[in-house]
Amino acid sequence: MDPVVFFIVLTTLYGVMYFFDRFFKSCMHYPYDAFLRNTGLSVNFMSLHWHSSASTFNRMLIRWGSTSGNSFTRNFLVKSFNMGVLLSFLLLPIGIILLIITIFSGSGTGSGTGAATTAAATSVVQLEILLPGVNLPLQEIGYYIATLVLCTLLHELGHALAAVLEDVPVTGFGFKLYYCLPLAYTELSHDHLNGLRWFRKLRVLCAGIWNNFLFAGFCYLLISTMSITMSPFYILNKYVIVTELSLKSPLRGDRGLQLDNVVTHLNDCPVTSEDSWLACLHQAQIVRQGYCITSDFIRMNDESIDISHHGADGRLQCCDERNPNVSCFEYVEDVTVDTPAEIPQHVCLNIRRTLEDASGYCKTGVCSQGYCLRPMLHNTSSLLVFKRRNLQGQTLAPVMYVGQPRDVLRTVRVSGFVPHYAHLSSAWPDALSLLLRYNVVFSIGLALVNAIPCFGFDGAHITSTVIHSFLVGRVEEHAKRDLISLIITSVGSLFFGLALLKVAWLSLLRPLL
Repeated sequence: MDPVVFFIVLTTLYGVMYFFDRFFKSCMHYPYDAFLRNTGLSVNFMSLHWHSSASTFNRMLIRWGSTSGNSFTRNFLVKSFNMGVLLSFLLLPIGIILLIITIFSGSGTGSGTGAATTAAATSVVQLEILLPGVNLPLQEIGYYIATLVLCTLLHELGHALAAVLEDVPVTGFGFKLYYCLPLAYTELSHDHLNGLRWFRKLRVLCAGIWNNFLFAGFCYLLISTMSITMSPFYILNKYVIVTELSLKSPLRGDRGLQLDNVVTHLNDCPVTSEDSWLACLHQAQIVRQGYCITSDFIRMNDESIDISHHGADGRLQCCDERNPNVSCFEYVEDVTVDTPAEIPQHVCLNIRRTLEDASGYCKTGVCSQGYCLRPMLHNTSSLLVFKRRNLQGQTLAPVMYVGQPRDVLRTVRVSGFVPHYAHLSSAWPDALSLLLRYNVVFSIGLALVNAIPCFGFDGAHITSTVIHSFLVGRVEEHAKRDLISLIITSVGSLFFGLALLKVAWLSLLRPLL
């Protein structure tokens, strides 16, 4: 769905729900209030809220936890949450170090989650805010929202499940949707939670981080095995298939690329995946390719004008500028051969016929057969030849394009999933792969951020629990331990706030100025 249409539809839905909510509360007060109480729903301006206190969900969660009381499942979950405690202690210093690097490093940027996460910018790992329309494609806002819903729900379900295993009552579970930003929360009995021994309490506090980490690993495993799981239906990482051509694409047309064309090569660069597609386009932009042409073809097809001259852009013009099908080619000398060439330094040839007759590519002037000729194009233009076939395996005529590779990158979308059958669409595995990649990045980012001792995050409660447990013999007064915990959490919050301000400046504000 187009992003503009998405926002219009979403705003309209919120407006309709808010109108009927006001209407029913004024005209059908008691039945509507009973409906809201039974379902746990509440409608506010541009937001929805669902809260469960004693619903079927809570009873089901408690029943599931109690039925695993002395079973293998319970022991497995307890050991799993023990690993979550260790992981949280490992992520805490990593998060602090990344915050310091982000604050004091240069102006490079990385990539991250809806809040923040880790990534690589050249050799520096730091944090970055990810927002649709800013540093994420606005067209992917659906994946963005779905990922936030999954990650936050799994995070809070981790807390709820660990609390049930430790006999801590789950007093409520809820979900809030602020326009298109989803948030989930779990309400626990503080008296029961604070009455646990320190390590059992840490299991509950670290369970959300552990759930996010496990979910990231699970999604990464699915991504890594897609070549196997999708092999009955798709060919992966052998070719790419054209899935979208924008209306303004210079490659549209009868002699251009078509939807479902399978691209095998770009010039002499084999295209086996989306990454190699990008690499081949980059290579075509920086490397000026030559073509091995025989002297007989040159003599028979040379269309050079009588008087060559330099155009306004400084390029030598040896062709009739009114003919768009020809180009001036320059001879690239083979330094390993001392004999003089049998052809002139510059010749004017038909581009399509020349490339069809070429016996190969050359970069340094060396050709096994013929002479190396290089087209004289604008500084930013390249000559691209797309070798292609259809889904039935039949070879199609190559597509030749003279222009900027970045225009191809911007207007042509390809997929590494080439279907075995014509009725299958590459959009399905592409959407699944993109959603899994979003979940890997966001889950790791959410786990890392929550390990930081910052107000509002799990790290603040983890820090408080550790201080009250390990300093009880050295600092006897509870108020002093609270003060130490407050200082550490305040410092962590300060670092996080400074890093967030810097990232917001670099990613959001500075580009607008």
